[in-house]
Amino acid sequence: MLSRTADHLFWMSRYIERAEGLACRASAQAHMSEANVTPELKPGGFGAAKAGGLRPAVQGETTC
Repeated sequence: MLSRTADHLFWMSRYIERAEGLACRASAQAHMSEANVTPELKPGGFGAAKAGGLRPAVQGETTC
């Protein structure tokens, strides 16, 4: 039973690590796509990034 618990904890940590990496890439992509759009073309602010719960990076802040 202990080995099953250890195995489950291992795979759970791997899935969490993968989810963190995916969230980091999504945040960076959202930030980059918003940075490339001129203010005149931003009808709703951060659009998809705002809907997805992502926030823009502050100047000088490390995103990941």
